[in-house]
Amino acid sequence: MDVKFVLRTNSGRTIMATQSAVEETRRCLNNIERFDSLVNAYIHVIPESARKEAEAIDQAREQGISKGVLNGIPISVKDCIDVAGVPCTNGSTFFKDYVPKEDALIVKRLRKAGAVILGKTNLHEFAYGSTTQNPHYGSTRNPWDLDRIPSGSSGGAGASVAAQMCVGAVGSDTGGSVRTPAAINGVTGLRPSMGAIPMTGSFTRICPAIDTVGPLGATVEIVARMFAAMTGYDDQDLYSVKKEQPEFLDTLDVGIEGCRIGLPRKFFLENLEEGVGSAVEAAAHKLAELGAEIVEVELKDAEHAQQSIMPMVWADAYEYHRDRAENSPERFGHDVLDRILLGREISGRDYAAALRARELWNRTVDRTLERVDVILTPTTPITAPLIEDSDDMLSTTHHLTRFTYLFSWSGLPGLSVPCGFTKSGMPIGLLLNGRPWEEEILFQIGSCYQDHTDWHERIAPLLSTGSE
Repeated sequence: MDVKFVLRTNSGRTIMATQSAVEETRRCLNNIERFDSLVNAYIHVIPESARKEAEAIDQAREQGISKGVLNGIPISVKDCIDVAGVPCTNGSTFFKDYVPKEDALIVKRLRKAGAVILGKTNLHEFAYGSTTQNPHYGSTRNPWDLDRIPSGSSGGAGASVAAQMCVGAVGSDTGGSVRTPAAINGVTGLRPSMGAIPMTGSFTRICPAIDTVGPLGATVEIVARMFAAMTGYDDQDLYSVKKEQPEFLDTLDVGIEGCRIGLPRKFFLENLEEGVGSAVEAAAHKLAELGAEIVEVELKDAEHAQQSIMPMVWADAYEYHRDRAENSPERFGHDVLDRILLGREISGRDYAAALRARELWNRTVDRTLERVDVILTPTTPITAPLIEDSDDMLSTTHHLTRFTYLFSWSGLPGLSVPCGFTKSGMPIGLLLNGRPWEEEILFQIGSCYQDHTDWHERIAPLLSTGSE
């Protein structure tokens, strides 16, 4: 099986071309060398092993052997996921000397499917923030405007795809850490159904009930291929679910005729940065032109749900970090320490109330998804904030995850797809939220949308200086 790489030219035109793994890996490594001193997307780059992996894949191709659904796609891995022999820092000094002896299960699966591992990407410390302003490994910058943040916590993952320093990236997502960097950096990203991708060998530990790993990529097809490689049951992961996925790679192009897409206006289309709402409504109109039925829906109490349920996250994060936070607080960045300590005073009664609020919210979402196949919202209410305006991490994170956290609580898969730009040239993302274990319809809608729009084909100004 040949894989078509996504090559974005300086003119903004996308070329889908079958290219050797060696050549595509060389292109990504060249872009890392040219641009990462400005973007700081990577903490560790492993060029020699990447070249060897690419050479082996091309040699197999010459013999008529396909490595799998990825078959030479160069990817980056967030630095809270184990890659054998490469430090896994979790974005923290606590783990700066930790070098895993084996790959995380998903990395093993990606390699088996033909991925070329380029390196480990930067993240917000312990994946617990949405700015990726990391005091230990440097701040990651947005390739669309180097004075702006890339969101987070998978900011390095999103930026590495946007700057063409990889074709796909592995991130993690609790409250939006795949979806918001995808939107903010103008790429595609999937938060899968809870339990669809095993977490064995991943150190994203914030709130186990909603922590997951997810792929980002240049297109829906790349993301779908990565998901196909990573998904599957693992009995070592307590939250893994044994459930077969349909052959969704074979149905990307079936169209969306008759698909019912819910569009909630209250809360989700209110108090947005200029340009975000109109871009999302234009995307809904385009989907209607392509055969979908747009249904206006209301998700009651959406404006209160996050505040009611967040104590659950704060308590779980504090429990995981308690010994470090109490015994060595000076080793944390101040923003992450402040957020961890929010959980110190959460009582059992508070936690129980949060659990009940979550169940009430989930019932609202379930009832809505009885009427429609998918719920469409903006991914974020704002585009990338300026770095100088993001010092208050708690406030910035709250704004960026205003919509994404709500669907994390429900365990829904969510696909963020580029849908436009503001007047200042910053990317806007739309978020497609489906029923649990129905990633297939998200891929169908996203793929159809990308077949008829070119937002995902635009390239960051950084690359117009002469990427290959």
